[in-house]
Amino acid sequence: MALRMMLLGLMVVAALSDAEPLPKAVADPQYHPRYEHDYQPYPGYHKPSYKPDYPESYPKPAYPSYSAYKPSYGSSYKKDNYYCDPRTPPQCANSSSIYCLSDYEYPLEEIEYAIEYDPLILKKYAEVAVQSADNLVDGVTASEENKFDYSSYNGQPYDQSNWIGGEGYICPSDVLYARPVRAVNVEGEWRVIVQNVASYTQTQRVETCLVPGASCRTLAPCYRSSCVQKYVYHRMLSFDPCNSQRGLFIDIYKLPSACSCRIPSKSD
Repeated sequence: MALRMMLLGLMVVAALSDAEPLPKAVADPQYHPRYEHDYQPYPGYHKPSYKPDYPESYPKPAYPSYSAYKPSYGSSYKKDNYYCDPRTPPQCANSSSIYCLSDYEYPLEEIEYAIEYDPLILKKYAEVAVQSADNLVDGVTASEENKFDYSSYNGQPYDQSNWIGGEGYICPSDVLYARPVRAVNVEGEWRVIVQNVASYTQTQRVETCLVPGASCRTLAPCYRSSCVQKYVYHRMLSFDPCNSQRGLFIDIYKLPSACSCRIPSKSD
């Protein structure tokens, strides 16, 4: 009996050693079907949308509409066949003027637009708004300069008016602290000056001879003196009405600055 049990055990061991190893489990897609949602919404269900459909009574937002910028320069600029010549004097000037102190055609809206959209406006602009003889003329105060009276002066060397008169300059002049709105630049072209727009001003001291070429006051005729007009170049923030695309820029202007007495040499 014991021998039989031993033989039976050996046979079982031999059978197990000869058996092929079982293959490892391999993932098979058929055993992992894709999950599909088979949920059926209830009747009347609407799929959510990212663009909500507002009812007609719901107030829809209103977005502002911006019209295209169209410059306007007054009645004379609105003509279809109008040619803008920068060398033609504007309506505010006469044939001999080199600047205007008032202008009913001043393009205010265009200047405001140019200022608003110019990021360099503060770097281009410079101004001393308060000017007078107190800070521009040595030895003369503003109150003294305002009292100078040249009403009797006519510029004639042998006239009595050349010898009479009170305090004042030897060459009488008209002093004006001006804020021109248009002026002729050094190239002979008219420009609009940024003036009294959005608190921007540009003040210049303009001194013009009362009688250009006249003899100097209180000097004897033998000196053959004469009063000559002097000028100075000014830089001012400007606008070209004939080319608004340029925006604001610095231009140069020659304005009267002083009336000086000249005595010629003996050979003249």
